[in-house]
Amino acid sequence: MYIMYRKTDTEQAILDSAIRAVDRETGVRLHVEKWEYSTQNQVVDAIVRLEPGERTLAVEVKKWAQQANLGALIHQVQQLPEGGLLAADYVNPKMADKLRQQGVQFIDTAGNAFIDQPPVYVYVTGNRQEERGFKPPTDGAKRAFEPKGLMVVYAFLLYPELVNAPYREIAERAGVAVGTVGWVLNGLKAGGFIRDAGGKKGRRLSRYRKLLDRWVEAWPEKLKPKQFVGEFVVDDPYWWEGVDIGKYDGYWGGEIAAAKYTNYLKPLVTTIYFHDIVLPRLVVDVRLKKATAWTGADANTVFIYRPFWPEKYNELYTELRKGVTHPVLVYADLIATGDPRNLEVAERIYDEHIAQHCRED
Repeated sequence: MYIMYRKTDTEQAILDSAIRAVDRETGVRLHVEKWEYSTQNQVVDAIVRLEPGERTLAVEVKKWAQQANLGALIHQVQQLPEGGLLAADYVNPKMADKLRQQGVQFIDTAGNAFIDQPPVYVYVTGNRQEERGFKPPTDGAKRAFEPKGLMVVYAFLLYPELVNAPYREIAERAGVAVGTVGWVLNGLKAGGFIRDAGGKKGRRLSRYRKLLDRWVEAWPEKLKPKQFVGEFVVDDPYWWEGVDIGKYDGYWGGEIAAAKYTNYLKPLVTTIYFHDIVLPRLVVDVRLKKATAWTGADANTVFIYRPFWPEKYNELYTELRKGVTHPVLVYADLIATGDPRNLEVAERIYDEHIAQHCRED
């Protein structure tokens, strides 16, 4: 049993063009059997059949693939059922090599491709996008995934019912200006992430998993760098075990937060979200040292960021465990690393704390 969704013009244009390009370059033919559907909390953009024969591949269609976090992108494709295939607007040679090393099959609109379905094996790289002249339709949702838009989307991911609240309430909960809310909602509607039934029914989130995936891709590239405070090192790898981060008005993120949620991960890198004003206290108390170009690769690294959510909503945003960031942010931080051990724990966090929202889609 599956739920069908309407494909977007952008997704259809990219996949159709990529199928034609791989046929032109290699003679390998792919045929679209189904467009976007959801099953067991997994959203698939399309199912294609490799011809001749009955072999099928689940497709993740991606515009601006080079701007997405590669760890997040690889993770998305690897989670697809039936063998995954990335259909992108363009995959440059460096990206192609990394995808092939991770066993991620791909095709793009320039004719670059990696397909490993014995006896069919294809690897084409080096075709330049500008030589093919492909221009997919404008992505109406793109602006919603710029920094301010990501703050609003994050609030929706945490509290899906917020999407139907008045603009002023959404703005306050997300920490943005009221004027930001309108264009974010319009962008999400254009991307098929919001359905507006009008009247008493109002707005509701749609395609939650796809929205989460899009946020996870954009977060480490668009918003997280703007919140960066500094990189530090500490001598004791277990220093954090004796620290009450709440005393510093801080929140554990990344691997430490994941360890606290699951009791399944031995943290190697520390991520903390808190205000700059308390930074000197923590530096002195636990003897943090500023990382330098000469810091060794085996150093115990501590990354510090400012929170991007309104401080007055901290109790709401950290309701599951005091002193840690929300599972959505922990999940995103883990996926962005591309580390296999973190990816495994990220899926546990998704299954235990996030998937319930997908079932409500």
